[in-house]
Amino acid sequence: MKIDALTSTPLDDPLYYLRNAEQVVRLCLSQYDDLLLQNEVQALERLLSLDLPARALLIRMVMRKGTLFRTDALRYDEVPDLGGAIEALALSGLVETQPKLSLEVLCQLSRRDECRALAQQLLPDATFAASSRKTDLVTTLLNAFPDTQLQTVENWWPQAPFKVLELSCSDLFDRLRLMFFGNLYQSWSEFVLTELGLQQFEPVPLTDESRPFQNRAEVDLYLQLHQLQQQAAEGEPIEVLCDSLPPEIDCDWIDYRRQKVLFQLGREAERQQQTDLALNLYLQSQHREAQLRALRIQEKLEPPEQVFQWACEAYVRIPQPEIRVGLQRIQQRCARKAKLDFAVSEALSIPTESVVLPKPAQGRVEQAVIASLSDSDTALFHVENRLFTGLFALLFWPALFAPVRGAFFNPFQSGPADLYRPGFNESRAEWLDEGFEKLQSGTYPQTILQRLDQKRGISCSLIHWPSLTPDLVENALAMIPAAHLETVFRHLLLDLRHHRRGLPDLIALSRNTGQYRLIEVKGPGDRLQDHQRLWLQAMLQHEMPVSVLNVSWHEHESVS
Repeated sequence: MKIDALTSTPLDDPLYYLRNAEQVVRLCLSQYDDLLLQNEVQALERLLSLDLPARALLIRMVMRKGTLFRTDALRYDEVPDLGGAIEALALSGLVETQPKLSLEVLCQLSRRDECRALAQQLLPDATFAASSRKTDLVTTLLNAFPDTQLQTVENWWPQAPFKVLELSCSDLFDRLRLMFFGNLYQSWSEFVLTELGLQQFEPVPLTDESRPFQNRAEVDLYLQLHQLQQQAAEGEPIEVLCDSLPPEIDCDWIDYRRQKVLFQLGREAERQQQTDLALNLYLQSQHREAQLRALRIQEKLEPPEQVFQWACEAYVRIPQPEIRVGLQRIQQRCARKAKLDFAVSEALSIPTESVVLPKPAQGRVEQAVIASLSDSDTALFHVENRLFTGLFALLFWPALFAPVRGAFFNPFQSGPADLYRPGFNESRAEWLDEGFEKLQSGTYPQTILQRLDQKRGISCSLIHWPSLTPDLVENALAMIPAAHLETVFRHLLLDLRHHRRGLPDLIALSRNTGQYRLIEVKGPGDRLQDHQRLWLQAMLQHEMPVSVLNVSWHEHESVS
């Protein structure tokens, strides 16, 4: 099975959004037919068999927010006979033409003048001025009808100037959206309104073993976790939601989602000052930030000696530098309270230089430094987070696009969905080892340059292609030792989410000496951030040539 069978539809086709959406439906019917109920399969097949206007209308509704729509707001050129399209969708069970609504929802669908007419209809003894605000009208109606009864629009308001449709298949399309995207934060419109032909994507084979969802229960669990997050965001009591938490599941990528939800519920409980509940949720979660939050709560509840010990154990267990900084601060506080002998290793001194330059009339400070320091021998490039992450992606391309379960859901991904998950390295150990072996054997330049040529233009979330010119890549590979590249790549792999930023701004390449150096530029009023310091420390520990350059401007002098 492959997930590269979809094709892009040009934007000059007025129905391109429909073509794209129907490809998703067909892919899910092919790829996940065993995870769909028979009535769901039948509903999708009925949809695909409808006339074009009815199909177009349904997808238009699916792309919009909510499930309720006024029919007078469903006017599209490709649906000339709106009534006929609605009738076809209703007969197929895809829309409901007589949905039952609460009065509050009916008011939400109505304009101000319509709310006034509705109020006059329901409260004939009252008088409402033409200038009445909609909020006041709605408040009056809801106070007069406090019961949350559900009725059709016709029952609420026989003279209503509009009709309402309800999308009956929204849950099914949410399920398809999840199976196609691998998440629920991407919308249908984000995909179906994209000119896919403008981008190239790496084809990734999808085997039965690497298929992200292996059974319907896994999809149900993901949807359940999403529902819990929504309920928490809407203010549902956290203690009530905890009763609905699903148990652990034997699927790493979905269980990571569960661990993340535990952490998010814990954060919400902590914000609500439910400390015991927050701690309980944090302790259940393996999310590394949850472990840090738990220790901060335990600092206030447990003896400092005990918390110090727990922090030391976590420090050994968690390799990510950002989390370790937080753990060290807990260790220091607890050691001080318990009068324990503990000291954090002293940070390496960061080489720092200063330069005074004419202030440019426009442009960034990095460009001013490049203009000042470049000469016939030294070429400087503003690479920031683009050079090393690009070299990393080219060397480890097979690892990035490996058919790992939970990584690829559709043919339009610029990288694996699990790029920032904790298990990324473990699930790709074989491919990562191959890349590091090329570094150690010295064959990596050929591999990187070959992929630079072969893969150029293919969308990759770690590569900014315009920055990776052949000249820059060739010279960088010739001057940066393999050991230094390995240092950077291993530091990236510790935490790709955070470490893909914070790298030094400039690289200076000397033609005469064949050497390079990295420069972090700081303009007036700017200072090093924690994530930049961590990169500088990691580089200095391995004797990489890196320094900070503080820039100030000549007074009353500028260059155009």
